[in-house]
Amino acid sequence: MSKKKILFFTSNLHRTGAEIVLFDIIHQLDVSKFDIGLVLLERNGALIDQIAPHIQVFYLDTQFSIWDKIKFHAGQDVILHRIQTIQNEFDASVWYINTIQNAFLLQFKDHFKVKSFLHVHEYLYNFEQLEIKDCKRLFEQVDYLVSCSDLVQDFFAPIFPKISFVLHSGINKKLIDTCLLDFSKTKNEKKKIISSGTICYRKGVDIFLSISKNFPANEYEFIWLGKWANNGYAEVIRRQILTGKYTNVQFLDNVSSQEYYKELASADAFITCSREESMGLVAMEAIYCGVPVLATNSGGSSLMVNENNGILCQDFRPNILSMELHVLLEKQFSLNSMRESIQSFDIQKECQNLESYLLN
Repeated sequence: MSKKKILFFTSNLHRTGAEIVLFDIIHQLDVSKFDIGLVLLERNGALIDQIAPHIQVFYLDTQFSIWDKIKFHAGQDVILHRIQTIQNEFDASVWYINTIQNAFLLQFKDHFKVKSFLHVHEYLYNFEQLEIKDCKRLFEQVDYLVSCSDLVQDFFAPIFPKISFVLHSGINKKLIDTCLLDFSKTKNEKKKIISSGTICYRKGVDIFLSISKNFPANEYEFIWLGKWANNGYAEVIRRQILTGKYTNVQFLDNVSSQEYYKELASADAFITCSREESMGLVAMEAIYCGVPVLATNSGGSSLMVNENNGILCQDFRPNILSMELHVLLEKQFSLNSMRESIQSFDIQKECQNLESYLLN
């Protein structure tokens, strides 16, 4: 029996939730059933060096040189030509496109005899950033819509004309265990409050800063683990930090996986201030590490945060969240109970379900 050839398209394999989930998927699929190709739109992702040797990697350069621009104006579709080169070499029968950010690739689908999967990790806020022509392609040219959570599935299934199903996003528990092998939690001199994610408006970094001002710097430290977005919001936050008003706040960027999980596991509490979440993998990571979570009820957080692992707050005001944080720090939580509360989010089982769709 010949193996199914699948090309996975994703942005860069940096350590964002959507990229990590895709990384886990391509390594969980049964190699006896699938030949796997990975197409990256950007180079130098943090996870690239960890790709298994059986996965064939291609780069689709979406930037145009002067010569490319000349060819484009002469009538050549430069991106299509590059995709044809990859497709001719790999001969995929399935395209699996990761995130709505890459939905523009669907415009090239009809040039090839392939079925298409689009993995939607985003919720409504992100669709404002999607051009309407790419949103229409989602509904018209995708054969299978993969939802990252029940929240996303419940919204899109009634309006998507073909097949949609849930692949619950999950965390790589084996990786976390490996990173924490020699870790032993000790009592911090100060209460350590951590959050994580790309430094952007949707993640509520400004709310995090406001909360920090309600806690004395000699008793509490607030740490944000995540990359700086390349936008005006991140620049405003950076300049806020430079004012010196937030003396108990640190931003840690470009940390390794081991450093990230050790820092996370050392916290007394984790805050997710997201204004909207489709799932919330960073909260799941904290819970698995035994760190109680204070979460705004931003969608996906309601799927996992409960009395066994933290507090779900219905209010986004920093003074209310600060009061809830005091309550959270007084509570006691069992590591076993916390881990059991997210036991249903198992990426291995989810990939087994995905395989049945890929083999259709």
